[in-house]
Amino acid sequence: MTLKILHLYSGLMNLYGEYANVSILERRLREQGFEVEVVKADSCADISFSDFDFIYIGSGTESAQKRALEDIMTKQAEFTSASESGAVMLLTGNAFEMLGRSVTDGNGKGFKALGLCAFETTESGERRITGDAICSCRFVAGELVGFINKCSETVGVYEPLFEMIMGVGNSLNDKGEGCRFKNVFGTHLIGPVLVKNPHFTKYMVELITKDIEGFSYNDKDAALIYERGAYEVTLSELKKRLAQA
Repeated sequence: MTLKILHLYSGLMNLYGEYANVSILERRLREQGFEVEVVKADSCADISFSDFDFIYIGSGTESAQKRALEDIMTKQAEFTSASESGAVMLLTGNAFEMLGRSVTDGNGKGFKALGLCAFETTESGERRITGDAICSCRFVAGELVGFINKCSETVGVYEPLFEMIMGVGNSLNDKGEGCRFKNVFGTHLIGPVLVKNPHFTKYMVELITKDIEGFSYNDKDAALIYERGAYEVTLSELKKRLAQA
């Protein structure tokens, strides 16, 4: 069986090595016995979202985000329909902000966004928020680690994806981070988040494959020993730093 992954804006939204989120997910699916086809595109003009088992958009510069937003808004209805139907999607970095009602840039110019969720994002032209992060997630056992690098604050998220233990959430006074709508996940956590958190990758694989009759996740791959080890070392060191703060 072949599973299809769409890496949308793979060239335009390509900061921080976020392409590795797609690479690790492809690898995990192949290890589970699936054939995987990865489609890379910098426009959704010829894309049908319903054709894909997983859709990913990574982080970009602020200007690249506005270009991606302009393009994806041409398919707003189709994107919303796929989301409502339960399509599995992950948007990281400032791609996550496109899921809200609007993005206002550092000069005060507003851009209409997808409106899948009710939140609004405002960028600052003077301040960036950066730092390591630890967070928890109610549907994944074990904390997650990553890095935050953004120039924005987001308000009005009613269903955050994560709860911050270390680091800044959607806004300076908010411990909630990211958002979730059905099987659409948005987060500023970079690193890349799936590489750093093998248990979160497992959850994504299980979501993608949940309707495949007879499939059972195989959790015995030897390569996971190293990925889990790296995760445990990172989490341990960040917790030491947090305790000393």
